[in-house]
Amino acid sequence: MGKHEKWRKIAKKVRRKRIRQSLAKIRHEKEEQEQRKREQSPTYIQLLQKYEEEEAFQEEEEARLRAEAEQRWLQIEEEAQKQWRELQKKLEEAREDRIRQNLLIKLEWEKEQKRLKDLKEAKEREREENEKRQQQLREEIENFIAHGGDTPEHLKVYIEMNPNKPVCPFFQKTSACRFKDSCSRNHIKPGVSRILLIPNFYSHYSLEQTESEYDDSSLEFENHETYSHFKDFFFDVLPEMERYGRIRQFKVCCNRESHLRGNVYVEYSTTREAVRSFHVFNGRWYGGKQLSVEFCNIESWKSAICGLHSRKRCPKGSSCNFLHVFPNPHNLFYLADRDEHRTPSRSISRAETEERNWRWSESPERFPGNHTSSHKKREEKHTRNGSNSKRRTQDRSHNRRSSKSRKRSRSRRESRNDRKDSKYR
Repeated sequence: MGKHEKWRKIAKKVRRKRIRQSLAKIRHEKEEQEQRKREQSPTYIQLLQKYEEEEAFQEEEEARLRAEAEQRWLQIEEEAQKQWRELQKKLEEAREDRIRQNLLIKLEWEKEQKRLKDLKEAKEREREENEKRQQQLREEIENFIAHGGDTPEHLKVYIEMNPNKPVCPFFQKTSACRFKDSCSRNHIKPGVSRILLIPNFYSHYSLEQTESEYDDSSLEFENHETYSHFKDFFFDVLPEMERYGRIRQFKVCCNRESHLRGNVYVEYSTTREAVRSFHVFNGRWYGGKQLSVEFCNIESWKSAICGLHSRKRCPKGSSCNFLHVFPNPHNLFYLADRDEHRTPSRSISRAETEERNWRWSESPERFPGNHTSSHKKREEKHTRNGSNSKRRTQDRSHNRRSSKSRKRSRSRRESRNDRKDSKYR
């Protein structure tokens, strides 16, 4: 490109700029003239005044709204401050109340701890006193068993299971009730007596069967088999119990009800003998079962034993609440059934007891230390005395029955007893 062309290009650019400036100046002047005309126009002046009034109203309205909003905020803030002060007051009261409650709890806890400590000390003292009292009672009982004399006064008590209620008639007669201690009537139990009750001592499979119209499982055991098993039990238990006193009555229940099943009643001639036997047999083991012996009071054996059972006419069967008992071998203690307490007509010989299968076992914790040796000495003494008395009785009976007529009468009496035993087989 030559110099002339560059100059022309610059010149055109300058000329266009000058034209634009002149046009803008003319347009600006026109606008100023129009603006002056509008400002001088009454309509425009009114419009400006209107705009100014509207702006002023707008500002006033905004100021009013701000004032109202500020007033509302102040009210809300004041309410919030009031609530906050109330909350702080409540919190302070709750804090004070909690401190007071904690103090009361602490005082109560200290008081309770003191009470528990006093109670523990009282129980400890009571336990020591009970131990001393029990030791004294044991010494009195052992002294009563060893030397006899009057029955200790603390044993002459009667325990009422449900006082101020009518006496249970069945418990009064049999010392057993199907409802046991939950009975609504009163069960009166003696502290000591001449009669011992060993619940569920005798056990046999035939007694555990329940009578039913469609149940024939009890047919597996005939009456003579059950009675034979009872005789083994009788000759096993009775001699052991006779070692501690003279027995007036010995009855074993064959009821199937749970409160009478296998109960064994043993009546001794004196309370001392019964206490001695209780002291020995309570907690002892027989056939893998631990015995629990109780004292009971049977006013009349005749009213306690079901008389219809021996004739097989009891209408209630196994649900009878009176005693269904096994007949004792050789008709022993038959006078006691009629409440005539006499010496049995026949005692068990040593040969009969030695042939039996002994199932007795003593609990190892019952006779620790020296007590075991004293117990064995006491048993040996009773055995010696019993053997000497039996030997003297046998000598007397031998002299008394030397004639042939006495021997014939004895054989007839034994045959008659055997026939009575065969009746129940």
